[in-house]
Order: sequence, then C-alpha cells, then structure tokens
Amino acid sequence: MAALGKLTTNQIRKDRHLTDDSSCPDCSGIPEASVHCLGDCRKARAVWNKILANENERKAAFFNSNYNDWIKANVLDDSSGSWVGPWGSFFSLVMWYLWKCRNDVIFKGIKLAASSLHHYITAKANDWARTWELARKAMIMVDGGHRIETLIGWKKPPAGWHKMNTDGAARNNPGLATTGGVLRDHNGDWLGGFCSKLGTGTPLLAELWGVLQGLEMAWKKGSRFLIMEIDARLAIQLIEQRRDKVHPYATILGAIRRLLAKEWVVCLVQTYREGNRVADWLTKHSLVYPFGIYELEAPPLDLDKICQEDVLGISFPRLVRHTSEE
Repeated sequence: MAALGKLTTNQIRKDRHLTDDSSCPDCSGIPEASVHCLGDCRKARAVWNKILANENERKAAFFNSNYNDWIKANVLDDSSGSWVGPWGSFFSLVMWYLWKCRNDVIFKGIKLAASSLHHYITAKANDWARTWELARKAMIMVDGGHRIETLIGWKKPPAGWHKMNTDGAARNNPGLATTGGVLRDHNGDWLGGFCSKLGTGTPLLAELWGVLQGLEMAWKKGSRFLIMEIDARLAIQLIEQRRDKVHPYATILGAIRRLLAKEWVVCLVQTYREGNRVADWLTKHSLVYPFGIYELEAPPLDLDKICQEDVLGISFPRLVRHTSEE
C-alpha cells in the first residue's frame, strides 16, 4: 500500500469526504500524502535521522530519491548494521510502526515526542526482527539444515516473450475445483486473464486444467515465445514424462502436449506461491462465477494492488529446499 501511495492519509481521507483537514497532524498546513507521512514528516524524519546517526553513507543518499525508488531500494537492501536482521526487513518494520503511531495520533489521541517515538519504534522493530530470525533458524533446524531463505516474487519475462501464470485448486480431494490464469508481457502489462469453475475434481486435475486453459489463451492471444509458470511440480513432471497411457489424467495430458507441439516456444517453469499470487487470487475468485470459463480483458479492481506489486518486483522471503547438488 505504501509503495502504491494508497495509504489512507488525511489527504486521501479528505478526497473521500472523511475529514475536512488534509494536513499532517504533526506538520501544520502541510498536506499528508504517503511520502510525507513515512519520510518527510518532521517526526518521521527525526526517527530516520536517529536510526541512521552512525550510517553516514546511507544517510547521505536516504532522502535524495523519488518515493517509489526510495521504498524499493530500501526494501531490497539486505545489508546489516546496528539494527537486527537485514536492513530491508528492519526498514519495512519501521515504516509499519510509523504508520501505526500516526494512526494512534489520529484515532486514539496518543501522541509521542520525537525522541520517545524513535525509542518505541526501533525497540518494536528489533523485537519483531529478532523473533523472525529465531523462527527462521528453528525451521531450518527442524528440517535438518536443508532449507535456505530466498526472496520469491513474480519476474517479468524477457523482451519479446510473454508469461502465463496459472493455478488450480480443489476445496477437498476431490471437491469443487477452480482455476485461474494471467498472461502478461515483458513490461508486466495485462494481456488477458481467466477464471474457471470446473466442477468436482482433485487439486492435481485442477492444476492441469489451468495449464490447458492458459496455453489455449496464450496461443489465441498470439504468444509465440511463452514462459508458463505454475506452482505444482507434479503437474510439470506428468506433462514432461510421457509414460502415462493408463494414467487417469491421460486425456488432459494429451491435450496439453498437443498444444505444446504447436509452432511456438514454451518453457514450463515451476514457481512458488509467492511468485504466482495473481493466478492464486484468480483461482479463489473463480468461486464467485457460475460453472464455466470466463475471460478477463482487464484485472478486477481488487486485484490491482497485487498486479502493481508484481510490476514493482516486490518479493517475499521463503525457506526453500536445498540439495547438495545445487
């Protein structure tokens, strides 16, 4: 929300007729936009200056970039320092507490002095970062040390390529099955999407139907160089192994392979849920439709935030399995 400038600041609240005053509660007469609330406000700036007191190089560049670049550069920064954990995680936590404390001023009348605000926010942010680090280490120990933490997010395809992300799910095994998918270009622009309610099926069958529907849409939309991303490793293995004449899903696997055999280049790639969030959302959203497949020429309004985060390259930490061969 912060990266998209959609925090419900006083400026936005006034635009929505929720208040008569668009100014910052701590900076009289200055309109409160997201960039002001989290960075330019005198109290926010005082907090950042105290945090960066011994970080001269970082401090020199900290306030000298535009708002979106400022957020992206800091969130993706994994360097260490006097704070707990990587800077990107600590920065995000400080941002969250700046927003929380601002809301306490507006809605609860709780107002802290700048020095107290700094101590409160840094203590809370470090506590959260310390807790996450302990939990992460515990998870690695439970798994015998065979997982590593990595950042996962949707990546734009190369120029000239399209990317189709699909997903499938069933409410039970078997149960009501749905699919969803989105086709985007190298800029992250939406080329088409779909939601589908199938009927009764297994999660694996739903994944395969999502692949089939996604390939059909991509071909119809003119994709000739396509990256096909799904988060079901087993589905990719079944499509590629070609030893399934008596497999219960042989019919749909055959239909998928016939599409793949057309005159185009298709790369089947496994991703994780963090890199497949749009397709995951569309799959869940399919439940609101009657049975059938529905093409979407533009993203639903409620999906806009996730689409924008994908375009910005927002990633999320995940522990992924690591083998000695890697």
